[in-house]
Amino acid sequence: MEKTQQLSERITKLLLHEIQDGEFSEMDSLPPEVDLADRFQVSRNIIRECLARLEREGWVIRKHGVGTLINKHVVHVETRMDLNFELSQTLEMNGKRAETDLVRFRTEPAGAAVAAQLKISEGDEVLRVSRLIKADGKPVIYCIDYLPMVLVTDCDFCQADFEPPIFHFLDKFCSHVTVETNLAEVRALPVTEEVAEALEVPLTCALLFLGEVGYDLRSRPVLYSEEYFMDRVIRHMIVRKKI
Repeated sequence: MEKTQQLSERITKLLLHEIQDGEFSEMDSLPPEVDLADRFQVSRNIIRECLARLEREGWVIRKHGVGTLINKHVVHVETRMDLNFELSQTLEMNGKRAETDLVRFRTEPAGAAVAAQLKISEGDEVLRVSRLIKADGKPVIYCIDYLPMVLVTDCDFCQADFEPPIFHFLDKFCSHVTVETNLAEVRALPVTEEVAEALEVPLTCALLFLGEVGYDLRSRPVLYSEEYFMDRVIRHMIVRKKI
């Protein structure tokens, strides 16, 4: 089953590449499933899984009797907030050179706001990880991640373990805890002293704020992230599908 899932993910990426920059980039619709299966040397079931995922993410539109239409207005959108890309990857998709700087971590009692997001008791110990992300050498994103210490099964970590995205830490030190779904709140929010200092902006500044809770397979909140974005660095887009 795992091999089938890996194959499906690989073929999905290949299909998306062909839609965005490859053989299908000038086409209005994709070839029939049987032709795609023959082209990629996989079963039609795998192709159906791949097309279903591309449809869920808005890259294509499937209509019975018509086929699989390419959503031309979506395929070349650089940054989509409705897809969960890592922050550095988001910058790179916008043509920026991304680097992580100023990584700090500590354990602390959860405040009321963080406890509410993670569905834990106020005062429960959480791991707080803050990082500054630069684009072409300029500070552009400040991110603070919180996760309950009760999830951490291996405490033999150091600062270098927090330089990659937090999901790598979850996988290595939290018995393979994974984030399957994210629920995010987007608004403009005044910066704190910590954020103002890191992003080199005045305290009177308000930035785009993303407060995001990550849930595991059992809908348990396992990660809360606060992300502040500098203006006019990333053009955020959201694909909204008719339901």
